[in-house]
Amino acid sequence: MSFSVEGDYFETCQCDVSCPCIWLKPADNEACDVILAWHVSKGEKDGVDLSGMNAVLAVHSPKQMTDGGWKVALYLDDRATPKQSEALGAVFSGGAGGHLAGLASLIGEVAGVAPAAITFDRSNGSLHAEVAGVLTMSAKEIKGIDGASAPVITNPLLIGVTQPATQAKAGDVSYHGHWDVEYSGTNSFVTDFKYEG
Repeated sequence: MSFSVEGDYFETCQCDVSCPCIWLKPADNEACDVILAWHVSKGEKDGVDLSGMNAVLAVHSPKQMTDGGWKVALYLDDRATPKQSEALGAVFSGGAGGHLAGLASLIGEVAGVAPAAITFDRSNGSLHAEVAGVLTMSAKEIKGIDGASAPVITNPLLIGVTQPATQAKAGDVSYHGHWDVEYSGTNSFVTDFKYEG
């Protein structure tokens, strides 16, 4: 079993900018609701091409994320063939190994894995993703002290990617799927991701 995928990534959560969870501190609220979205620009698993596919993971965790017991729902691009869908699910659930396998150990309940119409757009530091009928999320990178580029966070203790991520601010986020949550003006991280396993 082997895979290599890369592309665009962003996450949003209810924590204030910037999220303390990545430093193994408690979330700013009584629980942590975080949504992770990926667009695969190129990649494959065991010869199955995943280029152009999207995936979204909704997570509801305790205040201290490392306590585990996460409730998750995974949405996979409904344009995928059965083989592509199986490969996407393996990669973005952590089942295929790699970085996400470490986070998989924190999951206590898989509320659902489902195909969905997913859109993902990234342009000039602004990002937007939707899972039809269930989720909408957006974010915009903030500017650092130089007034030109976003602050960069490298090598934190807990995050959905291993690459350096830029600090962003969430726009309106709404998830009404296996649970309900809405927030705005909170934390977001953005990066180009690459996973291998």
